[in-house]
Amino acid sequence: IYQNLSLPTEAELAEAAKADTSAACNLDASCTNNYQTERNAVARMVFTRSDGKSYLCTGTLLNNTKGDFAPYFLTGNHCISTQSAASTLQTNWFYRSSSCNSGVPSANAAVRSAGATLLYAASATDLSFLQLNEMPPVGVTLAGWDARTAGQTGEAVYGLHHPRGDLLKYSVGAVTGYRECKPDGEDYDCSPGDANSNFYTVRWSQGTTEGGSSGSSLFRRGRVIAALSGGGASCDTPDLADEYGRFDKVFSSR
Repeated sequence: IYQNLSLPTEAELAEAAKADTSAACNLDASCTNNYQTERNAVARMVFTRSDGKSYLCTGTLLNNTKGDFAPYFLTGNHCISTQSAASTLQTNWFYRSSSCNSGVPSANAAVRSAGATLLYAASATDLSFLQLNEMPPVGVTLAGWDARTAGQTGEAVYGLHHPRGDLLKYSVGAVTGYRECKPDGEDYDCSPGDANSNFYTVRWSQGTTEGGSSGSSLFRRGRVIAALSGGGASCDTPDLADEYGRFDKVFSSR
């Protein structure tokens, strides 16, 4: 059973409004010229669950084939799986540093607090699909996605996320295989899988993930292919893998 990334403690949430709360090996998304389109689709999430406590995750705004700018939003099922939690959702947009490693939030940072409508939630892939009740601010990107071609072992991927609710970070790595994961309380019980399994395993060559990164999208060539469920990757354990629920599996389930 791998460590679940979905349930940051109250202490972590208390630090959510402060920069530089994540571990030192995380990479500032304002320090690279890459991902400048994708990063505008990513939001930090704060929401309240039935236990009355508030939690942190990351989500991504997705485009649709109609091109009608509907604010569809992808995150983890272990983040939000009920309408009551979705109704409390607050999203923070452009929540990244004003310049490389400044630790100061961009002046463009914006908050939306109208919650969301839960459209789909599945523990089998640990993914949830919502529609925001309020349009995000001008300048956001509706991320592209690919539900046709599965990620292949060795394929280059990257993630954009808010570890511990910190300013936007990025991670670079590769798909290393597949996992079969089943819910086990607040965690998932995982075993080796194959190309038909619902989860990818990913190892990072640069950066890592932490609590608060959960639900963040895995990108391949500019398009979303999965979202973070959990895993063992950290600054202290850089060789351990993360597990990502596959978006193509969700899409094919309709």
